[in-house]
Amino acid sequence: MINARSSGSLHRQVRRMLILCIAVVVLLSTSVGLGISLYQEVRTRDQLLSNAAQMAADAPLLTEDIRADNAQQYLARTVQRVSEVDMLGVYDIKGKPTVFCDLVSGAGDASLLPELKADTVSRLCSEEKPVLSNDEMPDGADRCAYAVMRDENGQATGIVMAGLYLRSYHRTVLRVLLSYLLITLFALGIGSLLSVRFSKRVKRELLGYEPDAFRQLFLQRMDILDALDEGLMAIDEHSMITYMNRAAADILKIKVKDAIGQPLKTVYPRSTMARVLQTGKSEYNIGLESIKHVSVISDRMPLWRDGKVEGVIAIFRNRTEVTRLAQDLTGVQHIVGALRAYTHEFTNKLHVILGLLQLGEDKQAEEYVLHLTQTRAHSIGYISERIREPSVAALLIGKVYRAAELGIRFVLDPASELHGEGRYLPASSLITILGNLIENAFDALRNAPETAQKEVTVSIREGEHGMLISVDDSGAGIAADKLDRIFERGFSTKGEGRGTGLSLVKETVDAFHGTIRVESEPGIGSSFIITVAESANRQQ
Repeated sequence: MINARSSGSLHRQVRRMLILCIAVVVLLSTSVGLGISLYQEVRTRDQLLSNAAQMAADAPLLTEDIRADNAQQYLARTVQRVSEVDMLGVYDIKGKPTVFCDLVSGAGDASLLPELKADTVSRLCSEEKPVLSNDEMPDGADRCAYAVMRDENGQATGIVMAGLYLRSYHRTVLRVLLSYLLITLFALGIGSLLSVRFSKRVKRELLGYEPDAFRQLFLQRMDILDALDEGLMAIDEHSMITYMNRAAADILKIKVKDAIGQPLKTVYPRSTMARVLQTGKSEYNIGLESIKHVSVISDRMPLWRDGKVEGVIAIFRNRTEVTRLAQDLTGVQHIVGALRAYTHEFTNKLHVILGLLQLGEDKQAEEYVLHLTQTRAHSIGYISERIREPSVAALLIGKVYRAAELGIRFVLDPASELHGEGRYLPASSLITILGNLIENAFDALRNAPETAQKEVTVSIREGEHGMLISVDDSGAGIAADKLDRIFERGFSTKGEGRGTGLSLVKETVDAFHGTIRVESEPGIGSSFIITVAESANRQQ
């Protein structure tokens, strides 16, 4: 059973999911931002190094006498004041170091600087702007910028180098990483807070169900709705079909996937469901005359939300099978059939009489009427004397005329006796049993050869301790492999829409705790024997 209010695991699941999503987003954005920031830091560092080198190269003190002691002092002051520079050095025009100042030691030994190669000097002197190069850096340096010192005539007089140690770069990276770490932690904190609020909102929207439980419940209800014999169809406020189950699709002869999302007028042009959207009033037991192949009645109910009709749901009930079963259970079908056969037979006799009168054979017509009256009176009297229940007698008389139409000899066993008191079976149950068994016997003889003996014998015997009913036919018989299934609802060898008559007989007999036995021989015929005992009837 689904627990609709499980202990807060929904909140935890949604929160973990949101935190994970936020963490992934933050990680991706942090990675991208970190890469961009490091790239910007590198560019900024390079630009500062270039500016420091160019500033020193333009200093008048260095351009006048790069060997003076005050040049060493100038470099020391510059290195200490400019945080983006760790070392400054000065080379003469031949690339030999002349002055050097290192921030780490506080003093500098020019011999620690490697000499610049001639081609390097030539390349630097050919540039108008500072040049960044890693080719001939001092030990421990990570990046160096070189700028050329020029005199008033624009002639190169020396070269200034501004450098940065690797540890300074590490400090820059660490600073960036720490800043992004703080941003990430802050974002995760905000995300966690938002995830808690969002999970509570989701839980409210899911009516307190767990996601898995909600999905399972939804699928179960969809299966239940699809298993219903009643058709269900729903439309929204724009008369678009939002739901249709299998039964509704079968009634309307359309596929569910072709109906969902379509306008109602496209799928069912003659539907009046849309008027419920306007009136907001339910409609019940509406006969759908526009559906011809089945008998359908419909109920329509508006769907309300926040005081507004947001859709309509219709229930289609297929009454075709119910009507037919009701007729079988009450015997109406068999009584009507008997009356129809009687009327047909009577009409044929009238045609014979009319023909004789038109031919002027009045005497022969009179004799025919007297013979017909005597024969019919004898037949009716024969049945009425033995069967004193009027409705059962009427059924058997009708079956006599029906058998005559089909060329079948119908025989009521002379030993038959029914008192009509309903001692063992009520008249309606007798009509259900006899009507279905006799029709089943007629069906067994329909395709028999013309030369074959076609006969149906009925026996009804009512005694002090029980009742015996038997219906025999001289048909082709029932195959042995089908005898065990003939009472199954829907099983028939006569095509679709059959297979209910014998099942109704079995259900009726079982209801009165009786027994039914079938004896059949291929090529000889079949017998259905029903017994209802007095003690069983009293239990009922």
